[in-house]
Amino acid sequence: MMMPKYETVVIGGGAMGLGVAYNLMRRGREAHVLEGDYLNAGSTGRNVGVLKARNPYAMENGNEDLVKLAKEGLRLHANLSSETGINTFHKRSGCLIVAKDEEDLKELEDYHRHFKSLGLDEMQLTPKDIHSKWPYMDPDSIISGFYSRSEANAHPFGVVWAYVECIRKMKGTVEKQNKVTKIEKASDGYKVTAERGEYEAENVVVACAEHSSELTEQLGFKIPMTPMRKEVLISEPVRPFFGPTVERLSTHFQVTQTMRGEIMGTIDWMDPGLDLGQTTSGFLNSFADEIVPIMPVLRNLNIIRQWTGICDRTPDDKPAVGRLDEGLYVTCGYHDYGITVAPIVGRLLAETIASGETTPMLKPFDPLRFG
Repeated sequence: MMMPKYETVVIGGGAMGLGVAYNLMRRGREAHVLEGDYLNAGSTGRNVGVLKARNPYAMENGNEDLVKLAKEGLRLHANLSSETGINTFHKRSGCLIVAKDEEDLKELEDYHRHFKSLGLDEMQLTPKDIHSKWPYMDPDSIISGFYSRSEANAHPFGVVWAYVECIRKMKGTVEKQNKVTKIEKASDGYKVTAERGEYEAENVVVACAEHSSELTEQLGFKIPMTPMRKEVLISEPVRPFFGPTVERLSTHFQVTQTMRGEIMGTIDWMDPGLDLGQTTSGFLNSFADEIVPIMPVLRNLNIIRQWTGICDRTPDDKPAVGRLDEGLYVTCGYHDYGITVAPIVGRLLAETIASGETTPMLKPFDPLRFG
């Protein structure tokens, strides 16, 4: 029996891999997606869904390149529902980063100057300003805040389903629960071995987050990444009252309200690892200690579920995106901001594959930079 042959096989059915496949097919190219688990089982489905241009990583080491990607990602997210015809639950809710002490404030003031120099729409607010705009926030718990009205939220499940349905409408296929175990070079491209079969492809795109290097190393390309684990919680639905997402960078605190009314948030990092089954009571305590002084109205909130997700972090906090070899591409290493940039990376990497030339916006993220 002959192996099925495709122009491009995309390994990974999260927002990143699906975004590449979707954009290739919009260009009239063929793409076939292999997902090792059910849809939304990985990094995308475990994400909070906050979309930010103010990326705090890689400062003094190319942060402006990350911000450019994020700005374009925000722009494309705003139009993704109308473009695909599927509701991604996008909401331009804004984001407020708060300072609770002088150390917080100094860091945020430095970031503020940097982000303003890059053209971002951030404004500094006093505690009185914050309480006036959002009365549920206690002005005595914070000393300042930095607000961007253009930052947003989207439901990660909605983004995935938008891409999947469009790929299907364009006669593409997304195979679920068909984990890829091996990639080999072949005479006219690559042979991809998965649990339920073998495939030939002219091009292969590896887009499986922290597991990407396991596959690229088979062909001699190691991408150094640390699997950073992060716990997330969600509450019972409550009356919609939330304004912007609220963050505190020093504790990695982030909280938002979904369109159904649930409060969803995260704080701190766990030890690096791949165990998704571990959750802790300490996380709940830390989250409560952070949120209740800021928003006393939530002191009796009932939490209904918590889970753990993994963020794939490279040594320089920048993603690895682009060509590794003739016909071999990768997109991974997005820490906790992959959902923001998925639409623009999908478009740029599809353009790179179709044209054979790396687009300028992706050049700072060359996956071969690690040697």
